[in-house]
Amino acid sequence: RPAEAVTLPSERAARRIAYLAVAILAVWVWLLLRWLAPGGGLLGRYAIHLEGGAEIPVHERIDPDLDFPVPQRIDAAYIYHWDLSRFGIPVTMPPMVVRWSGLLQVPEEGRYGFAIEATGETTLLIDGVAVPLATDALAELTLRAGLHPLEVDYRLSQGEAKLILRWRPPGGDLRPIPASHLAVDRAAIESDRRRHAAGWSLLAGGILAALGLVLAGRRAGGPAARLVERLAAERPRLALGAILILAALLRFDDYALVPFHHETADEYQHAWEGWNLLHHTQPAAWSTFPDRYPVLQTRDFRWFGDRYVLVWPYFDHPPLFSILVGLVNSLAAASSPPLPAGAPDYLWCSLPVMRLVPIVLSLLGTILLVRLARAYGASERAALLAALVYATLPLIVLSHRLVKAESLLALLFMGAILLARRHERTQAPRDAALAGILCGLSLWTKATGVAVPATVLVLMLRARRARGAALAMLVTAGFLALYLVYAWALDFNIFLKVIEAQSTTKWVSLDALQDLLGGKVVVKWFGRGWYLWLLLAAGVAALKQARSLLVPLAIYGVLIALTADQRVIYGWYRIPIYPFLCVAAGLYLEEMIREADLYTVFPFAVTAVATGLLYALPAGLAQTQAAVACFALCALAPFLLHLALERRATLWLARAATWALVGIFLLTNLTTIRGMLEIYAATRGVR
Repeated sequence: RPAEAVTLPSERAARRIAYLAVAILAVWVWLLLRWLAPGGGLLGRYAIHLEGGAEIPVHERIDPDLDFPVPQRIDAAYIYHWDLSRFGIPVTMPPMVVRWSGLLQVPEEGRYGFAIEATGETTLLIDGVAVPLATDALAELTLRAGLHPLEVDYRLSQGEAKLILRWRPPGGDLRPIPASHLAVDRAAIESDRRRHAAGWSLLAGGILAALGLVLAGRRAGGPAARLVERLAAERPRLALGAILILAALLRFDDYALVPFHHETADEYQHAWEGWNLLHHTQPAAWSTFPDRYPVLQTRDFRWFGDRYVLVWPYFDHPPLFSILVGLVNSLAAASSPPLPAGAPDYLWCSLPVMRLVPIVLSLLGTILLVRLARAYGASERAALLAALVYATLPLIVLSHRLVKAESLLALLFMGAILLARRHERTQAPRDAALAGILCGLSLWTKATGVAVPATVLVLMLRARRARGAALAMLVTAGFLALYLVYAWALDFNIFLKVIEAQSTTKWVSLDALQDLLGGKVVVKWFGRGWYLWLLLAAGVAALKQARSLLVPLAIYGVLIALTADQRVIYGWYRIPIYPFLCVAAGLYLEEMIREADLYTVFPFAVTAVATGLLYALPAGLAQTQAAVACFALCALAPFLLHLALERRATLWLARAATWALVGIFLLTNLTTIRGMLEIYAATRGVR
């Protein structure tokens, strides 16, 4: 190895200390979130209501409040906790009955009003007495201060579940009852107090430990000083570790609810294919082309109201990503009770389990992204800024929850390019062969994975590495041959029919290129301003030092336009190009922070910052002239002033405004993700 590439023992020790520090930080944050989480709530018992009045319990959980403006949170109790061994396959959403019970904590004696907004039938009991509720009226009663038994009975035979129980305290506004005023029982109240006390103690202990380490580190020559010195040398790794922790927190927040269940049935497609391949040695999943299969090789059924036509052997997509998803679901279902004879075991695949795969892949991708940015010439700060955008942008966070093969393809794409770039420097055949392996695995992941070997071929030939390119393509061809053998072993005739169907049902048009310019998660337009800024950053990078970023973007974009159905350009098609767009975004942010001028800040403000404000602010505030005026005051006035009067004071003001806009961008990202269930349900276009 070259001398500059050798890692010294002291450097290895510093890295181990940095990794240990990140692990401790991750555990500390996790415990803080658990122990300082708001307490309160009611015990919800979710059951099926049968004809004749019988009720069968399905699930129990503690709901922090009774604020369900969209059906996903109530439906999840049934969809994700359905016992197939007891209830069989649910053809439709069952008639549901939910009972919440607990205590209402009244802060002061007075007249309290209660109102309900719900589909179905709702009954409210306080102190065992029924409170007459109406959707267009306020029921008032006098309550003394203290704890009052509370019960809510909710029934829905059909339609979308919706329930919002509001109250109006004396002198207050009508709003949902806060979790702080609800409790399962008195023991839960005391348990919450102890938990919060432990959380605050842990927070104080962590802060004191950090301060103590910093103060002790000022004593030259001591162990603490050496530790601080090593940690300071590993600041980029520590920063990346913190970004990874933040990325994980954002991706796991309500990850099973948003995107919505069955917003795309493709998520189950991958899980079922992998499950059946692992358990029954034959891929089987629902297909877009069931008419290409013999009737005896299909199964038509309904599940929670949605129709699926299962086919075998399944060839709509290559199996590599599906095998990963099937493996994770198999491990999760290992302790599940056996199913009745003839029941489809692949229905054990659960969305909360299968979505773990793309989330973990996206976290690994964040690490690769930093290396990719450095390979394109980005500084450490620009690479970390790219990772921060990748970790926090809501459009990307939601996409990384989808169980789609593009999540794996993004990693393979980055890895293959990194190996190709390394081969340019080392000329080592091993690097070219490894790049070929990743190219071949891309073909086993998704048909559009052909963009990976195409990009690697262009990069290697451009670098005058013809032998390496030939070796990489030879290895790729071997993987393609293995895939054809896989198809031949199952049923090559059906394979050809599916390939023919996929190629003849496309409606290729230049409109597809235009559609690629808009942001989506699945088919719903979401975060178009964020996506527009990413494209703008890529354009700016192409005009400067990172123009080679456009190679994978151009190849993949044109391939999607040629192969995707123009009428259905899905949002997940963009997942493999998000890393390259974020590298460009990191370069853009670094230059913007350095220059702090109108020409770089204003495009960022009117796209990325404005989009975040639209989602994070209440609609009544965001859609006002005052909001626009405040935005102009922060995003325009300081930079116009510095442009007109180039003084040290105006430069300081412009830099302060630049950092404020970056902070607003990150803060609105976090706020949007925290309230994503309601925001996404109400989204139509930008708002």
